[in-house]
Amino acid sequence: MTYINAPIHDLLIRIKNAYMARKTSVEDVPFSNFKINILELLKQYGFIQKFDVVADGIKKHINITLKRVINPVDDVPNIKFFSKPSRPWYVSYKNITSVAGGKGIGIISTNQWLMPAHVAKQKKLWGELIAEIY
Repeated sequence: MTYINAPIHDLLIRIKNAYMARKTSVEDVPFSNFKINILELLKQYGFIQKFDVVADGIKKHINITLKRVINPVDDVPNIKFFSKPSRPWYVSYKNITSVAGGKGIGIISTNQWLMPAHVAKQKKLWGELIAEIY
C-alpha cells in the first residue's frame, strides 16, 4: 500500500499524465468522496468523459475514462496547483479571476462544498483555491 501525501494532486497529475501518454483511461485511483466531487466538476466542464466507482470487497477504486486526444496542444489539460497540504491558499470572491480567458476552471472548496471559481465569485463566496485547470 502506498501513502499519498496529497491525494487531490495525485488525482489531477494522474489525469494529466494519462492525457500526455495518449491513454484512454486511468484505473485504480483510490476512492474518496472529495475526489468524486472533483471528477464530477471535471466531467461537467468536459475535461474527462466519465468515471466509475468499482468496489473490490471493502476497498473502492475509481476508473476514469478520458476524452480522445486529437490535438495535444488543445486537448491536454494544464494544471496549476495553489493549495498544498502544508499551506492552504484561501481567496476572497474579490480576488477570483477567470482562468485562461474563461476556457478553464478553478476548483474552489467553499462552505457550500466544491464549485468552480466563477460560480463562487457569482455567489460572493470565499474558500480554499485548490487548483486551476485549463
